[in-house]
Amino acid sequence: MNRPSLLGICTLPPWPIRDGYALRVFHILRELAQSWSITLIAPEQAELDPLVPEIIAEHVPVRIEGRSVTYPWRFEQSALRETVNGVLARHRPDRALVWPGAEAQWFGRRDLPAAVMDMIDCNTLEFCRNAMHASGLRRRAYQLREAATATVYAARTLRHFRATICVGEQDARWLRPFGPRDRVHVVPNGVEVPADVPGEDPAPTLSFVGTLNYAPNVDAARYAAEAIWPKVRAAIPSARFVIAGRDPVPAVSELGRQPGIEIRANVADMADVLGRSWVSIAPMRSGVGIKNKVLEAWACGRPVVLTPLATNGLELPCGHGALVHAKADGLVASVVALLTDPVARRAHGASALTSVRANATWATAAARIDALLRSPP
Repeated sequence: MNRPSLLGICTLPPWPIRDGYALRVFHILRELAQSWSITLIAPEQAELDPLVPEIIAEHVPVRIEGRSVTYPWRFEQSALRETVNGVLARHRPDRALVWPGAEAQWFGRRDLPAAVMDMIDCNTLEFCRNAMHASGLRRRAYQLREAATATVYAARTLRHFRATICVGEQDARWLRPFGPRDRVHVVPNGVEVPADVPGEDPAPTLSFVGTLNYAPNVDAARYAAEAIWPKVRAAIPSARFVIAGRDPVPAVSELGRQPGIEIRANVADMADVLGRSWVSIAPMRSGVGIKNKVLEAWACGRPVVLTPLATNGLELPCGHGALVHAKADGLVASVVALLTDPVARRAHGASALTSVRANATWATAAARIDALLRSPP
């Protein structure tokens, strides 16, 4: 059976999975490949070869140079434009699916296939939140200037794409005023449930996981270590706090000097960290989008204590609303309660696992995007 053709464009390699961008692109492509023949324009990357033809029919490499290539105003677009034109000269795809960094290719052009933009996060919200936490007037002014630029690009995106997707309702609320509101759609991430999850460590263990050179994660790790962990350890002297993730910056590595805190860099399997922990925490105060760290902990059957900001794009499992707190004292109270009550802890973990299996699959996310791609112009 002939499948419709889909042009995918991303400005970061979707494989191997090193960040949330690649995580989403890879899994969405894998699911859509069951019903679409996919040509993928993506940066040169040898590791992409095994994906052809298992997931994508063709990888068209592109060399993109610049800083922060997921923001289209921060890098030269000519190489990407030439690559897109080259693909269109050979054949015209039925539809296109575009990820952050490539959206400007559709601005002012009528010769490109009808497209859906998977924005993932609302950049305007991101920069406004960054401005709130910036130290110094110069850094704050820079973030506000970036927010203004992001707003212009968001408005143009809503005009030129048949649908624009973000991962959470917080992002969608900020995005809708910039253009046609009915073109903004929310499609949260999915998560894979690990086949094998280790049992809890003997000592009460709290975990925080994430990319540890990403500013919102750095802020959250320091906040947890300085405002939350000392009170948890005072209540439970035998407790441990494991902070794990990729490429920790010095400000995170130095947290390992505090009593009871262990920093684990570049772990091979995050399920090993989450499975051994009793409780996980996501005390986010900045950033946008969905917190994959929460979904990953739930998929390991572990409860997560979190801030309201960290709930974006998530369907809270039954009873987990009581684990959401805006202030440190509330986060401390929930962590201590779960670490000292095995019945409640395991009940919350079981409901979390049940919830992600029912509501947070990549197949469900891809099906929503597939429907948007197939909808009439």
